[in-house]
Amino acid sequence: MKTETKWLCIIFGLCHVSLFPQTDAEGQVTAVYQWTNLEYDYPSESARRQAINSKEFVPENGFPIDVDVHYTKNKNKIFVTVPRFQNGIPATLGLITPRSYNGNPVLAPYPSWSWHQNLKRCPRDRIVSVFRVKIDECQRLWIIDDGRMEDQRVCPPQILAFDLKTDQLVHRYEIPGDLLQSNSILVNIVPDVRDPRGSCVDTFVYVADCQAMALIVHDVQRGTSWRIIDKTFYPNPFFGTYNIAGQSFDIMDGLMGLDLSPYKPGQDRILYYHAMSSGSEQWVYTSYIRNQSMFLQDTSPAPEIFHVYSGQRQSQVPGMAIDRNGIAYFGLASDLSMNCWNTAVEYGTNNIGVLAQDNIALQFPSNVKVITNLLDKQELWFITMRFQRVATGTLNFSETNFRVMAGKLDDLLKGSKCLSRPSSSHSHHYGGGYGYGRHSKRETGGIRFPSE
Repeated sequence: MKTETKWLCIIFGLCHVSLFPQTDAEGQVTAVYQWTNLEYDYPSESARRQAINSKEFVPENGFPIDVDVHYTKNKNKIFVTVPRFQNGIPATLGLITPRSYNGNPVLAPYPSWSWHQNLKRCPRDRIVSVFRVKIDECQRLWIIDDGRMEDQRVCPPQILAFDLKTDQLVHRYEIPGDLLQSNSILVNIVPDVRDPRGSCVDTFVYVADCQAMALIVHDVQRGTSWRIIDKTFYPNPFFGTYNIAGQSFDIMDGLMGLDLSPYKPGQDRILYYHAMSSGSEQWVYTSYIRNQSMFLQDTSPAPEIFHVYSGQRQSQVPGMAIDRNGIAYFGLASDLSMNCWNTAVEYGTNNIGVLAQDNIALQFPSNVKVITNLLDKQELWFITMRFQRVATGTLNFSETNFRVMAGKLDDLLKGSKCLSRPSSSHSHHYGGGYGYGRHSKRETGGIRFPSE
């Protein structure tokens, strides 16, 4: 791996110098942003110091989990989530600003500071603790707010959606208490827009509960929700010990990774999912889980609708994302790699491709996003956050601990086994899947890598 200072232009309408590593042999995955510790957009140095003195802000306590990107012609937004596992997290959802503090990119609370303050009073306009977010085809940012501060749930969990054209709240839904267990932790959200070319009203939202081993489904149009449980949501004890970069820790997290097959008008979609502490991948037709009547009397009425692939992976996987061609992307925790799998073929080690591998920069890819830029090209974005050091309390704040990584999918997939067409049709699928630098007025569709 080589480290160089180069010009990196994020199309915020400005350029800046960034020091970042090229993380594979061809420089196809780049650290776009990196932190030793997180910093927030305080109005002044004295306000920052006051927040530190009052323990409202403890720089060493926050770590990012997820990233998502919204491209527009005028101003782009890069979101980062910071769950409130510990005290001293001033905002759980922020936008990366062009500013930095001691070399660390500054996060501006989204949509404003007020949504992240006075939380113990549980105000109506609040965001307490967010693990992951997802931007849908209708330019809405979907948020699952778990409602916890440290180990205490201070507010009911809620699903929020913001219109990214106006930054205004367009949907709020508090999850009913009877859908939750005392140990519920809501860690992932995936919106399923059934009419993306229409009014975007016909939308369902799928939420993963990694400790109560459940999937919560929310019908946005009807304002209802229901809980589904299945044995495939559970972790596997053989995958409960994580070994990352020479450190080990134990976690038995269940259902976490979620994403959908590409939308095709008139066709059913598939929800792919897995428990983080497991080696298997599963799938279910969304037409089943969208049918509330199936789950009115029993949260687990039809185990036969959930399918488990016979093959397995060799390491744990937190999150994943699927592109418009049906190729899935995920990081193998112990392998320090970013990987792919063509969902048109069987799951297993023989069909998992390696897109990038780095012993430093790819420590624990927490979640993955496939982003379509303004040129209709797909990009891969993800956060790596050295979770083994977080879990063991050994973070070194003189080192880079957290990174936002990005790469062009066209480049990453060159020569990959994930481009191979299946030798035989996969019964539930739709066919084989095939698959930022200097500011340029003629090309502002995405991030161009400096090497171009």
